[in-house]
Amino acid sequence: MCTHRHCIVASPDAPERLPRNAHHGPYLLFHFIPRVAAKPFRYLPVLILLCLFCVTPAIKVAAQTTYWSPYVTDLSTNSATINWLGDSSASGTVEYATSDYYNAHGSFQSTTASKTTGSYQHVPLTGLAPGTSYVYRVRPSDNKDAFSNRTFSTMPTSGPFTFIVISDAHAEDKRFKYVANAIAANETDALFVLDGGDYANYDDKTLWTTFFQYGDGMLAKFPLFTTIGNHEYHDPSGGAKPTAAVQYHSSYNIPTKGPLNYSFDCSGVRFVIINSPDPNNANDENPSLALSQSQAPWLEALLKENMQGVFTIHHHPIWYYGRATSDPALQPWEDLYHTYNISANFAGHVHNYERHSVQGIPYFVVGNAGGKFADMNAGDPYPPGYQVGATRQLGYLKVTVDPANNMATAQEIFVAWVVTDTAETATVYNPPVIFDTITFPLKPNLTSQVADWGGSSGNCFIATAAYGSYLDPHVQVLRDFRDAYLVTNRLGRRAFAAFYYTYSPPIAEFISRHESLRTLTRWALTPLVLAIQYPLGFLFFVVLGAGILIGVQRKK
Repeated sequence: MCTHRHCIVASPDAPERLPRNAHHGPYLLFHFIPRVAAKPFRYLPVLILLCLFCVTPAIKVAAQTTYWSPYVTDLSTNSATINWLGDSSASGTVEYATSDYYNAHGSFQSTTASKTTGSYQHVPLTGLAPGTSYVYRVRPSDNKDAFSNRTFSTMPTSGPFTFIVISDAHAEDKRFKYVANAIAANETDALFVLDGGDYANYDDKTLWTTFFQYGDGMLAKFPLFTTIGNHEYHDPSGGAKPTAAVQYHSSYNIPTKGPLNYSFDCSGVRFVIINSPDPNNANDENPSLALSQSQAPWLEALLKENMQGVFTIHHHPIWYYGRATSDPALQPWEDLYHTYNISANFAGHVHNYERHSVQGIPYFVVGNAGGKFADMNAGDPYPPGYQVGATRQLGYLKVTVDPANNMATAQEIFVAWVVTDTAETATVYNPPVIFDTITFPLKPNLTSQVADWGGSSGNCFIATAAYGSYLDPHVQVLRDFRDAYLVTNRLGRRAFAAFYYTYSPPIAEFISRHESLRTLTRWALTPLVLAIQYPLGFLFFVVLGAGILIGVQRKK
């Protein structure tokens, strides 16, 4: 039915005539048809106009803008960038205020206008207050009511904070929505989301639209720090040559030839985002040694500075289940991580959750935000530092940082599971399940170099704190025993190492500050050291002591 106000009808007073002529319905119908057939050309202009006017609304609907709701990037203590996708010829404004002001007045304090025209909009907000919650609303020039209010908080200058790590959403696989919805529904205190890349399977605007649609609730609350993944280069037409990662650059306001590695600081803790996919490398843009080496001087300069902690993230993992050694293409970064004792490393690419420990540094693989899963078979090789892992579990990593106490706690939270690696429908955990928790120091070198589970010359936390140096002979005895007997078998790694290196760092830190506790710990450890160093002698004294005790009991 045509509802356009210019549509032509047979008679403007037809509704009034209908009751009077209702009994003539069949007659009028059959009478009208021959008249149209007899003089078809008389009605041709009318029919053409009718078609044109009635089709117009359909054309208008088809041309409507597909929006990406606003999302925040480039967060700092005093600035943030508001992004959205709108009409190709549109711009817009951003209204914003502190949450306290908005809640008190119901209005915004400031307005900043876009300075460009186009689909991808990026509006920087400056002069913000540190550690402050803000409410903002984007008003596109082509539709000022397209979006509702959204929030974010600026970074604090000091104090604890929480962030979330995800990777490999692969939005069109239709599972990212479970993760994004769970983050939006359950997380209230996170400051930002750190993303390890692979937002969609291809460099395609339609597929990226799916990412922003699924992630809408999450992005309405938490700013996004991005990492480029190998799928950002994938050509949707199936061409062998990689694309220029157009959607990644356009969505996140990165110049076409701009750097893909960067860093930012929060409460004295540094975050380093590194570019691992090499589009010039064959075989699915795997990392290359040349690309790693080219970023090593820049990385080392950032790690040298005396920060309270350092987290790094890159798309490809250095360690992962399925290979027994590290990825040699990323070895320049691995060497620097241990030279400067970073806090932890995050990666994606392998579609599972995994945690490894190498010389005391946690390595997380968090590629379970939505992409098709990878199998973890019992017979597959795995690195000596592998601690825990799971596949077919959708989830995210939540990290709480406490710089004042040199501590961080990471929790892997599962939100849903799938029956097969490629299943689109998941079974939701209600509430989500905390699968893995680990507490670790932000600066491992405050106490010691930490032991490598695979048997390196690293030190033990508590023993070093008690004896004062990892070179102390007593510590060396304990370290040799660990390397020879405890970490050379699966039971020792999981029963002893998993427990010890989860809980010993804060205990050792506390012991090192109190001389009386150091002395007490040395007294407790010395018999163990003697038992390891002189097993026969220790056994003799144990038997002798037991005999004396039995003799005393018999005399009683």
